[in-house]
Formats: sequence, C-alpha cells, structure tokens
Amino acid sequence: MMNSAVGHLVRRGITATFSSSQAMNFENFENGSPKSPEPELKFPAWGMVLLGTTVVVYFFAASMVHQIEYTFGRIIPTLIMIESPAEIAFEPLSTDETDASLNKTSQVETVKPRAITSSFKSSIQLLQSKGGFRARFRGISVYIVNSMVVQWVSQFLSAIPFMPAPLSILAAMVLCANLSLCWTLIVISDPSPKTWFRRMPTLSMWKKVAIPTALLSVSEQVAIFAPLFLALAMGLDREDPRQMPYYTSKDTGIMAAKSFAVIALAVVLGVFLVIPANIALTRVQASLIPEAEETIVPFDRSFNGKVVPEIVGGTGVIGMMDAWKTFDWAARIRLVKAYVKVFAMQLALTLAFFFVLTAQFFMIVGKDFKKYAPKDGAN
Repeated sequence: MMNSAVGHLVRRGITATFSSSQAMNFENFENGSPKSPEPELKFPAWGMVLLGTTVVVYFFAASMVHQIEYTFGRIIPTLIMIESPAEIAFEPLSTDETDASLNKTSQVETVKPRAITSSFKSSIQLLQSKGGFRARFRGISVYIVNSMVVQWVSQFLSAIPFMPAPLSILAAMVLCANLSLCWTLIVISDPSPKTWFRRMPTLSMWKKVAIPTALLSVSEQVAIFAPLFLALAMGLDREDPRQMPYYTSKDTGIMAAKSFAVIALAVVLGVFLVIPANIALTRVQASLIPEAEETIVPFDRSFNGKVVPEIVGGTGVIGMMDAWKTFDWAARIRLVKAYVKVFAMQLALTLAFFFVLTAQFFMIVGKDFKKYAPKDGAN
C-alpha cells in the first residue's frame, strides 16, 4: 500500500512538471509542424521539493516501521519474557533501643527491584550499552534467514498434493525451530565474537523446542483462520462496498457489529492464545542458554528450581506449563503494555505518513481533486 501510494505521487509529480512541454509537443505533431520540441525542459522547484520530500518521507517511514517492528516489537518483548529480577533481602532497622528489643527475633524482608524492561527508555539504554545503536538490531541476520527459510520450506511443502497451507507452515516452523532458538539465545545473551551460524544449537536441542514451536504455530494459525471463518460465516465477504453509502442505520449497525465481532475474536485469540504460547516457547528456549554465556537482563536459569540439569539426571530444560506458570503477573502486565505501546507507535506513524501523502496529493491535483475521487466504487 505504501509503495503504490508513493509510486502514484511520483508519477503525478512528474506528469505535472512536464505537462506543459508534452502539450506543446502534441500540438506540433497534430498540426503537422516540422518544428522539433524545445531541447530544454524546465523542472519547477516545487516539483523537485515534492519528489524529494516523498522519497525522504518514504525511506524515513519505512526505516521507522522496521525499527518499531523489530526492536520494540520483538527484541524488547523477548527480554521482558525472560527477565526475572532477584529479590533483595534486608533486615529493617529497629527504632526500639530498649534492652527488651535485644531479645526479639529480627525479621528479614525481601523486595524485588524494578525491572530493566519496565520502560522502553531503560530497555534501549541497556541495548545501547551492549553494542551502541547496532544493538537495537541484534540477531537481525539470523532473523532474516529464519524468515526466508521458513517461507521457502513452506512453499516447497505446499506443492505436495493435498497439503493444506496451515500444515505446511506448521511443518516449516518446526523444521526450522533451531533457527528461532538461535535468534532467542543471541538476543538475550551478551555480545559474542562468534557469528550466528557458529552459535547454532545442536540437534539434541531441536528436540526440546520442537513441540513448543509446533504449539505456537498452531495457535497462530487458529488466531488467523478463526476470525476469517467467522467473517465468511457472517457473510462479510458478500458485502458490496459500493452499496455502503445507501445503507440504512440498521444495516450500518449490523455491519459494525459483525466487524467488531471479527476484530474482537482476533484480539482475544491473540492475547489469550498466541501470546501465552510465545511466552512458553521463549522461556523454554532461554532455559537452553549455555552455562558459559551470560544474559543481558537478570535471569533465573533454574526457574525457581524447576529446571534440573542433565548432569544430575534432569532434562536441562523447563517444561511448557512451568515456563508459563513461572512468568509472574507483573511481567505479564508489563508485556501487554509493551505490545499496546508498539501498536500505538505504529498507528501514529501510519497516520502521520498518511497525512503527508494526503497533503502532497492536494498539492499535485490542486482544485481538480474531485476528478480523482472514485465514482460508484470504481477507482
């Protein structure tokens, strides 16, 4: 959508710039005049400013969208999911200095320090301290590779006869689970001189994250297709946008109620199905961090004693249910707030870019903007 809008503005800007020259050339050819067109084409200053502004705004908006999506929408939530500040024990000072107070048993109190990921500002400062501005994109290489490989494998599997698209996506995500595991370990750990492919987990680790990865994939497919099927069941696909201006207030209310139901179902499934599955997977992945590596946020490797090392006969990994249960409510609320902030940032940026494009559109078409308005639903 953004690319098509920018392309349209660029084309309209060029057309407006050279319209006078093109009109003159057409008139010469129509009258049979052998006169050649003028060799010099004047490019108005406003045209240069318009095209330059469009290009600058587009690249700025695109870079901001990518940073919001990756840094604030993926890295910081991942850190929130694994951060577990250790409680600090202290003995309160007594104000009673009588001899009787010496016989009283002192009580030790504990307090949990403020989480680093409690705000975007402190989270960004943490990332900056670990690698400067580039730390905001830590793990980006393996993230891109993971996305591409999952897509390729999914497309390959979907070519198999009678292979449903959701099943091909599920199989692709499970097969590439080690790439996702590698990304999580890179994001949560201190910087390392090793390249990401030298930090790839072993096959034995793949077996420990395959099931949580499958659960996340299933939850994502349900969150996508359930609202889609609901919309189809309510007949939203049969609604004609060209008839909406003629809807009665009752028809408009019914349409709004149906749309709200679809959106509400998508939000509910996202909050209560996808996010918990993602939390469980991320914490399972974090429990597999090598002993030699340190995390950039406080992290309880034992998960309150739930993880038993393999050297003493345990699995060395947290279970899915324990991974969810050990994620306290304070962290859950902090995570939801982070997602809400990311949505607000993306919405604000989208609206700002839309207003810029709208302003440029009216600069180009001027008083003739009504000619470009769709009639009867046609473009």
